[in-house]
Amino acid sequence: MPLPSIVSEMSYSPRLETALKFILQDPSIPGSAERPTSRFITAARFLKKNAPHLFEIRKMGAESDNPMDRWLWDLLG
Repeated sequence: MPLPSIVSEMSYSPRLETALKFILQDPSIPGSAERPTSRFITAARFLKKNAPHLFEIRKMGAESDNPMDRWLWDLLG
């Protein structure tokens, strides 16, 4: 099964993107080739619960804040 890719227009922090790609290689993550988004959300939920430090979220307006990390964090909320 081909590895689902993260949409290139969405720039997540490097550590979060690396972790997501690594987890998405695991064939035991539920989902199908027709629904790669469900696999991505499952992997992101796992990271939010077990490795929240991978998300680069700071106070609004801080230099190191990553808007896509914040968007994903809020979506999983």
